[in-house]
Amino acid sequence: MGDRGRVNPVQETRENQAPGRSLGFRARRALLRLRLRRARSRFGHLGYGASRFLYVPPHLHLADPSMASDFLAGQIVLAGRSVLAGGRPILDLAAPSRAFAAALNGFEWLRHFEASGSTPVREGARRLLRQWLERREAGRQPDAELPEAVIRRVIAWTTHSALITENADFAFYRRLLRHLAMDAAMLAVLAETPEIGMLRLRAAIALMFHALALNRPAAAIAQGEKLLRAALADSIASDGGPRDRDAGTAIRLAADLVPLLALYRARQRAAPEFIGAALQKLIAFGRLMQHPDGALALFNGAGLVPRDLVSEVTRFASSRIGRPDSAPETGFERLEDENGVLIADAGVLPAPGFGGHAGAGALAFEYSTRTDRIIVNCGIPRAAEGPGLLSYLGGPAHSTMLLDDQAVATIGTREDLIGRHLHAPVSNGAGLVAERSRIEGHDVLMIGHDGLRAAYGYVLERRFALLPRGGLTALDRALDIDQRGETCRFTLAFHLHPRVLPVPLSRQDAVVLRLPHREPGQDMWLFEAPGFPLHLEESRCFEQETGLARTEAIILDVPISGTTEIRWRIVPYHG
Repeated sequence: MGDRGRVNPVQETRENQAPGRSLGFRARRALLRLRLRRARSRFGHLGYGASRFLYVPPHLHLADPSMASDFLAGQIVLAGRSVLAGGRPILDLAAPSRAFAAALNGFEWLRHFEASGSTPVREGARRLLRQWLERREAGRQPDAELPEAVIRRVIAWTTHSALITENADFAFYRRLLRHLAMDAAMLAVLAETPEIGMLRLRAAIALMFHALALNRPAAAIAQGEKLLRAALADSIASDGGPRDRDAGTAIRLAADLVPLLALYRARQRAAPEFIGAALQKLIAFGRLMQHPDGALALFNGAGLVPRDLVSEVTRFASSRIGRPDSAPETGFERLEDENGVLIADAGVLPAPGFGGHAGAGALAFEYSTRTDRIIVNCGIPRAAEGPGLLSYLGGPAHSTMLLDDQAVATIGTREDLIGRHLHAPVSNGAGLVAERSRIEGHDVLMIGHDGLRAAYGYVLERRFALLPRGGLTALDRALDIDQRGETCRFTLAFHLHPRVLPVPLSRQDAVVLRLPHREPGQDMWLFEAPGFPLHLEESRCFEQETGLARTEAIILDVPISGTTEIRWRIVPYHG
């Protein structure tokens, strides 16, 4: 946002570099690598063999046959990156990122090939698979062993087994099953490793795909259920929120659990109750974080999930699953009436080991009318990594409160056991609050945090209320509780959705928000903070379906040297 670098606060954000290279960490990492290497050995995966595929699980992801044609033509688009083969073999291409490598070796792209009715295209998928098997067996496909790739691959191969085994000879069929046995043995190791965060749960789910879709014995299913139960208990909060606080994670997990239940029905086995209970909690949390337009609030990378997948998941058993208004353990709150929705981050930190895309969004919020997104967070570009990713995780990339451009939490970075760099908020304070009340017939939400109390002497607090005739009003406060508050700059940032066009007025404390796609009479809103000058700065918003990332943000900056209160509101505007 502008020259002050609000969307690029890497220099301003204090990174808590904790790579964890202690002797104990190195020993645990070496042990995990040894166990995974043993699982890939001839004897390590003996107990995970199968002789045939039994059932084909469904999937909820959209497929585009044209992407399969582009893939074979050498235009590879994965993980937000586009690579041109230029006549070279696809598998010889250097992966531009770890995410790209995991996607390529995870084979989720098979769905586009299966959706194609072209025989050459379908045969092209099997040809790529044969080449991949040869390279892995020759040790020329090292990215095949990335844990993220192994998890995706087992689910993809079982889901698209009809495609990859079509017209297959016996030797190729057995070869494919041998690779699946290796991967399943690796999944069992990963599912027993709590220090890898959400990957543990995803590994346990993938292991269940292997156990149920192939002719594995009942003992294998029981082993998978035991690991899945433990991983769910470790990774999902009681309110349904994933421990990484990413609503997108909840949707992706639910999208895997739904076909898992279908496999149980195909096997004519009763699914354990804990799977259905976890699925319902995940969907309920996803619905809490969903705007009226169907998309998720852009906290912690949730915007990376396609809206069609969100719709498919939240529609599942929607008549039996309500929409909660609070996730106190995960730290999100929702205000909703017939005119609009507010979703706010109360500031809970993710559990250790559950970093990744967790942002410093404490006290940030998003606001929608029943038809339009108005206030958003910046979200995360699909291909972001390194310093670019950190800039979108920092507080200034959220619609929150800042002191000298510092949010109540900063982003810490560390490496986990499998070599991923995890990013998660780190706070100097531990006190946060989220309270609800009812005043004059409407609900009021108050959230607060003391993460800047040690550094600046202030506790930050926001009080939101939805207006009866549409709109939102709020009171933001910097409280000098200890009477030692430093002189600093108090900033409120309001990132606008790309479809909202701000128009300054002659009044410096108000901005008109135009919605050009709406009909006259419903296309104007007023943002005002009486008595406080506002200005606009360039910003970005990465929400997949908009197609446009560039937007603007309303900024309110005031110097303070003691307790300060700022009232603002968003209301319909009629000129």
